[in-house]
Amino acid sequence: MQAILCSSLIVGTLISAQDPEPGAPHQQAELLLAGPRSTGADSMDLTLAAAVDLALRSNLGLRKAVLEEQAARHDHLGSWGAFAWDLTGWASYGENQSPGSNSFEASVIDSTTAIANMSLLRPLASGGSFSLNFNTMNQITNSAFAVGSDFNRSNLGVTFVQPLRRGAWEEYATATQRERRLDWVTSGETRRGERHALIESVHNAYWDLVAAREQWQVAASSLRLGLELLAKRNREWQAGVGTEVEVLQAEAETATSVEALLLAENDLESRADELKLILLDEGDHILWDRTLLPTTGLPQTVSAEGVGDWADAFVTALDQRSDLRLQRMAVERVGITLVRARSEQLSGVDLELQANSDGQSESASDAVEDTLGWEFPGWSAKLTWNMPIGNVSATRAALAAETRLRIANLEYDRLEMAALAEVRGAVRDLLYRTEAVRAAVSSLALAQRQFEAEQLRYDEGLSTNYQVLEFQRDFVQARRNERQARVEYVKARTRLLAAQGVLDGRTDTQ
Repeated sequence: MQAILCSSLIVGTLISAQDPEPGAPHQQAELLLAGPRSTGADSMDLTLAAAVDLALRSNLGLRKAVLEEQAARHDHLGSWGAFAWDLTGWASYGENQSPGSNSFEASVIDSTTAIANMSLLRPLASGGSFSLNFNTMNQITNSAFAVGSDFNRSNLGVTFVQPLRRGAWEEYATATQRERRLDWVTSGETRRGERHALIESVHNAYWDLVAAREQWQVAASSLRLGLELLAKRNREWQAGVGTEVEVLQAEAETATSVEALLLAENDLESRADELKLILLDEGDHILWDRTLLPTTGLPQTVSAEGVGDWADAFVTALDQRSDLRLQRMAVERVGITLVRARSEQLSGVDLELQANSDGQSESASDAVEDTLGWEFPGWSAKLTWNMPIGNVSATRAALAAETRLRIANLEYDRLEMAALAEVRGAVRDLLYRTEAVRAAVSSLALAQRQFEAEQLRYDEGLSTNYQVLEFQRDFVQARRNERQARVEYVKARTRLLAAQGVLDGRTDTQ
């Protein structure tokens, strides 16, 4: 709206005046050509690398992903605590009175019992467990049938239990730990994907800002060219060799150039704000009042060297793309669920081996010494079988896991095909953009030559002012196209790297 009002004011002034005033449009033009109004002393030179670094430091989404990865790592390491030793101890003391049951005993039997127990348990990664249990008891009684009035007994037992079918072996026993590892790796890959997406956003926003500044410069150059042509037509009219119509045509073209420059300035401000929004996720408002001056320029030469065949790029994408890596982890996670479900389908067969030693004496120390010395050893072996009738829950759980595994594999195939299409498109687009830049450069050179030649034809009286203005517009448009073609070229290179998953220049291995 501001651009239309400015243009209308300029043209209205020209129409209402009897003689065109050469200085009338110059004040507005000079104000615009001084530079974007937002550009001031409080500006900030910004390279592409600096913009990426700033975004990686301040982006809250990336910070959150880093913390989630750290939390998942602690969960993974903590899950192995399930196989740590567990020490349990307890002690009890009791007194009891009971009536004598015959004439050989006292009428009232008094007894006190003190027991101390300590056990050490270690779950094993094979699915079994190892335990060590020590128990000692002291009993004092006046019963005539007791072994002694002061009786001590100790027992030491060692037990090993190992499932042989259901819940057996490491693949089942460590399923939870492998799931926690996958959580950790998945969160790390999610963080990596967030990083790549952020870098791609910064690249695109940065090059959009560069494009906006380039288009502003083209619009400013077009306005200068129009002012030069306007001044020339004014001189010709005042010298009597031109017409008022030619001056008015030049004035109208200048007004259009003013409007184009205003639109370019508005677009420049919008692109700058889009980049600031990505760089400042922390709510820091300082940068909003600063002018970003991108200092990484567009490439002067373009080349598709190193692009290679799309198949080579796809091989890299298979290994490095975050979406494919995350889906491979999802397949692995479902595989763990399937292993657990299939194990729980089996009948339970558990082996239990036990060894023990007893000791008893009127002396507590003698009883403990006999126990630890294995004076009275014993051992046993037990085999337990168990089978839920029907086992419907485990059977259906296994079928569900098998179905989900097929779904996960199908989803991976779908993502792989989508990645293949994206890589092919990115390679094709980069090759096209390379040729498009060369074509735009050639078109610009031809448009400039045509414009200059038409000016010479006009000076010789062989052309009209309208034709000169037409060739001027074609020349300006060719300059816009050439600048935009270079911007699209660098964005195409970014798109190809993003499609391969190596935009940050690093190749991570799983």
